[in-house]
Amino acid sequence: MLSALCKEIYQLFLAGTKGTNRELWDKAYDLSNYFVKNHATLELLEPIIGLEYKLIAAKGPYKRFLEERVFQALYVSVLYCDPESSKKERIVLDHALIERSTDVQRRQRYLMALKLVSFSKEVLQLTIPRDTFNNKRKGLAMDLIGRVAAYYDIPEAIELCMAAFQSNKLTLVLAAADLFENYSRGRDISLPPKMVELLDSIIRKTKDRSVAVTALNLEVEAGLISEFEALSRIDDWKERNRDRL
Repeated sequence: MLSALCKEIYQLFLAGTKGTNRELWDKAYDLSNYFVKNHATLELLEPIIGLEYKLIAAKGPYKRFLEERVFQALYVSVLYCDPESSKKERIVLDHALIERSTDVQRRQRYLMALKLVSFSKEVLQLTIPRDTFNNKRKGLAMDLIGRVAAYYDIPEAIELCMAAFQSNKLTLVLAAADLFENYSRGRDISLPPKMVELLDSIIRKTKDRSVAVTALNLEVEAGLISEFEALSRIDDWKERNRDRL
């Protein structure tokens, strides 16, 4: 059923006629809510991820809308990746975890989580010329990893965050900040010195207030600066960017 739905969405997208708009929108919303009503499995992720790859490579109306619906469906699927472990610490998500897993249901959850992270990492590495949705898509992928990080220890999370901070792109910086917060929540993790340097650079150079505030909040939550100092630095930022306010 899900494979058929994804196929119908793509066919309607390719048709691109006004007469199919309503049907396309209805089916896209059915897709985004699919795992609200149905249990997610590794096999069911395949047609959705396959649809996203097709949309990335295609051109046409409603492409951005459809890609956002795809990621919404994947966000909900993360709920079914909960390892339901009795231990307080998060499980390291890697291939070794899969190999030593003997419980069939938990192994399924691990495989789903690993699939979502692998897919997201592939999206983050994509560079498509003249694709105005490229950075937004990468932000959605970063957000997907962040949702998985709420359940698992993802070894490459810090590296992905730093790469996003280095990009200095609004959507990526904000998504990376959310990812780091999810990754570090409930754990004694300090900001690596290199990340602190990147955050300080962002605060100095960004022209976007929300990015500056996000970077400062990370430093506050890490205990590197006080809230008072953060307020002082945002005042300095306002002074530097007074012509843009």
